[in-house]
Amino acid sequence: MSSVRLQLNLDALAENFHQLRRRGAQSMPANMSAAVVKANGYGLGMQFVASRLYQEGCRRFFVATVAEGVQVRSLLPDVHIYVLAGATRQTLDDLKTYQLTPVLNTRQQCELWSPTRQAAALHIDTGMHRLGMSWDDDLSQLPALQLELLMTHFARADEWSDTLRLQQTQRFDNCFATLREHHPDILASLNNSAAVLTDQVKTVALLQSEQEGYVDRLGLGLYGVNPHTQTDTPAAKHLLANVATLEAEVMQVRRVSAGATVGYGSTHCVSGSGRLVTIGAGYADGVPRLLSNQGHVFFQGYRLPIVGRISMDSLVVELADETAMTCEIDEGDWVEIFGPHLSVEEVASQAQTIAYEIFTGLGSRVQRLSYSQQGE
Repeated sequence: MSSVRLQLNLDALAENFHQLRRRGAQSMPANMSAAVVKANGYGLGMQFVASRLYQEGCRRFFVATVAEGVQVRSLLPDVHIYVLAGATRQTLDDLKTYQLTPVLNTRQQCELWSPTRQAAALHIDTGMHRLGMSWDDDLSQLPALQLELLMTHFARADEWSDTLRLQQTQRFDNCFATLREHHPDILASLNNSAAVLTDQVKTVALLQSEQEGYVDRLGLGLYGVNPHTQTDTPAAKHLLANVATLEAEVMQVRRVSAGATVGYGSTHCVSGSGRLVTIGAGYADGVPRLLSNQGHVFFQGYRLPIVGRISMDSLVVELADETAMTCEIDEGDWVEIFGPHLSVEEVASQAQTIAYEIFTGLGSRVQRLSYSQQGE
């Protein structure tokens, strides 16, 4: 049995889905929210995440690769699955066999997919310069396609006061108008979680007046994380419930005297008598090594500092002064590495990264467990 476990609160996941869906519907009543479950459900466990969201009414899912799409299809036979990587010669057969919808990114992908006469989405690059057809390409000259969705990615949706989004939206508007002439029922998708949670989000004028379908792509917000870099964003501050809690088991508790050093390189020296607690989680489990000598774990009301370098399979926390005397911690106890008391955003900030990387960096030996009032 693993000494590290990830507890998934599926009720909180469901709550976040409905909160985000309601916010999307405020600006676009015909909204159809889709869940982004790529990278094993952002590292939390695709099978748990996708299955529960399906129960909550989600019928559209985005994945990065065909292999992920096949995994979702095996769980949910009747949902709509978009593959962000598009279509290649190597994936063409699986896309058709498993009825996956490629998000086409290049003219070559469009030409490859056109003979299939199956549904496709088209990705327009409106200023991010990562993937997609350019907004100034002549879209009227594309090969024949059964386009059902047009999408783009906002480059700075996590900065809620940013003005680039308006420019990207205008570029998307122009592309959308061109494609609607030949694809009158095409859906549109611009917003991710960050954009949905932005008070100042502006929807496309064409959609407000004429379009019947709009698809929000809900990702990080589903998993209980504020996607905004500006943490005082009013809409995101108290809206989302914690979904994921990473815990690890205490392996050993030892008493030490002043002068004892801790871990590889002896980077921490104990200043007074107290206790050192070795916990069975390390960087192989996804605990960032940059938390060495600056991160914390949480146990029964105490924030216990990580001391010394984090090892592959373990880390050490120190109980000094009053904490050493009052904290009742022993072998077999479980401590929180991130969760309701230590947010993953705080952990990510201390590790000089983002919550996405913390989640998706969780190791394969971390035991993923789910719970809910529905008994899952």
